[in-house]
Amino acid sequence: MEALHQPQDVIGDRYRILEVLGQGGIGTTYKATDLQTQQQVALKALSLRRITDWKVLELFEREARVLSYLQHSAIPRYLNYFQVDTPENRWFYLVQELAEGRSLAQWVKEGWRIGEAEAKQLAIQVLEVLSYLHSLTPPVIHRDIKPQNILRRSDGQIFLVDFGAVQDTYRDTLTQGSTVVGTYGYMAPEQFRGKAVLATDLYGLGATLLFLLTHQSPADLPQRRLKIDIRACTQLSPSFADWLDQMLEPAMEDRFPSAKEALAALQAPPRHQVELANSEFQIDRQPAGSRIQLKRTAQEVLVDIPPQRFLSRNLGLFGFALVWNGFIFFWTSSAIAMGAPIFFPLFSIPFWMAGLTLLGHALAPITIQTYVEINRHRFRLQQQCLGWRYRQVEGNTEDLEAIQWFDSQMRINDQPVYTCALIEGVRTHQFGSALTHTEQKWLAQELSSFLAKVRSPKA
Repeated sequence: MEALHQPQDVIGDRYRILEVLGQGGIGTTYKATDLQTQQQVALKALSLRRITDWKVLELFEREARVLSYLQHSAIPRYLNYFQVDTPENRWFYLVQELAEGRSLAQWVKEGWRIGEAEAKQLAIQVLEVLSYLHSLTPPVIHRDIKPQNILRRSDGQIFLVDFGAVQDTYRDTLTQGSTVVGTYGYMAPEQFRGKAVLATDLYGLGATLLFLLTHQSPADLPQRRLKIDIRACTQLSPSFADWLDQMLEPAMEDRFPSAKEALAALQAPPRHQVELANSEFQIDRQPAGSRIQLKRTAQEVLVDIPPQRFLSRNLGLFGFALVWNGFIFFWTSSAIAMGAPIFFPLFSIPFWMAGLTLLGHALAPITIQTYVEINRHRFRLQQQCLGWRYRQVEGNTEDLEAIQWFDSQMRINDQPVYTCALIEGVRTHQFGSALTHTEQKWLAQELSSFLAKVRSPKA
C-alpha cells in the first residue's frame, strides 16, 4: 500500500518524516523528528479517506486516550494527538516516544534463538508491564500481545507497543482473516467471540514465548485435545512447561486470572518439585551399586526395581511400629481376658490399622518389587509384595504430563521422603521411595528423556 507521507514531509508544521517504521491496512507509523525539541518520535497516521468503517476511527482515538494516562518505563510515552484538515482529506496523528530496539519477530527473523532461562526473563519483563496495565482502574487489556508488538534492545530491555490492538484484531479477523500470518496463533479463543479479559493478554504472551522457543507460529504447532501440545515441540523443565501450559489454556477461566498471579507463579521457586533440567541434577550413568534393571529401546523402556536394602532411616520407624503394635496387642488381649464388653476390643481396630500401616512402611524397602513399562502408546506401573501383586495402574502414554522426582510430603524421623512419580493429569502415581536420591534422580531423568523422545515430531 502506498505510504500516506514521504520522507522530509513536515506534518502540522512540527514533525519531519524520516522513514516508515510500520504499515498496516489503513495506517502507517513513521519515524519523525520533532522540529521544536529535535527529539525523534514515532508518529502514527490515519487517513479519514481510507477508513471503511467508523469503528476504526473510534478505536484509533481510544488508543490515544489510553496512552495519554499510561506511565511506565516499558511503554513509549504519549506526546501528542492532533488532526490536520486539507481540502481533500482529514488526517489524524498520534505521537509517542520512539522506542529503541527491534521487534521480537525481527530478532527471530535474523536468527536469534533463546533458551528457557532467557524466555523466563523476557516473560517477567512483559508480565511486569501487564501487571501495571491490569492494576489500573479500569484495567487496560492490550489485546494483541505478539512478537511484532514487543520491541527488544540489544541489552535485553523490552518495550510494549501498539495499543491499537482492538483495531488490528477487528481488521485482521473480519477483512484479512487467515492471510495475516500468526494472527490466529496469538489470539485467545475468547477474542473470536468478541470478548477480552485480563487472562486474554496471558494467552498472547504464552504464544509469543512458544514462538521464540520453536521459531514456529503457534497456529502451526501440534495440538492435543484442542490445546497446543507444548511438550511435543519443546524441551522445557517440568515447572516451566506447566506454567506455560496454564498460560495457553483455551478456556480463559483455566488460565491465571491476571498478570500478577502469573508473575508470582513464574518467580516462585518450586516447593516440592525438583527441576530435572537443572544441570546439577543431570546424572550421566546409573549410580554405582544400584540394583535397578533398566532396558531401553527406541520403542519402549522397561524398569525393574527389586526389593532394596533395609535403610537405617527405617530402623527407627520399624522399632516404633513394633512397640506400637505390641502395646495394642497387650491392651486388646487384656481387655478380652478381663471380660470387657465387645466394644472395647473393637475400639482398638483403628489403632491396629495404624500400627500395621507403620510396619508396612518400615518393611516396604525389603518386600516390594516395582515394574514400570512405557512405550509409545501405553504405560504400566505394577508393584508386588512378596510375590503378591497389590497395585497396578495403566493408561495412555499421551496422557502422561511428566515424570518427576519430588518431595512426597511424608516424613520419617523428621526427614522428607522423596519419590518418583508418573504425572497423569490430576493423578500422581508414586514409586521408588526406597531408592537413594541419586537413583531416583537418575531414573526420573531416564524416563523423562524417553517420554520426550517418543513425543518428538521427528520420532
